[in-house]
Amino acid sequence: MKMKDIALMGLGAGTVLMYQKYNKPVMKKMENVMNKAVKKADKQLENMM
Repeated sequence: MKMKDIALMGLGAGTVLMYQKYNKPVMKKMENVMNKAVKKADKQLENMM
């Protein structure tokens, strides 16, 4: 195995660990942002009617 192969495997393992650790908080934050955007759009539509 070359040093490049070992470095790429380490990078992949690190990426998987970071994804597992930070996936839920990021998804919850994105969900909150989407909910706010939908509510805002809904209010604007109600005001138009």
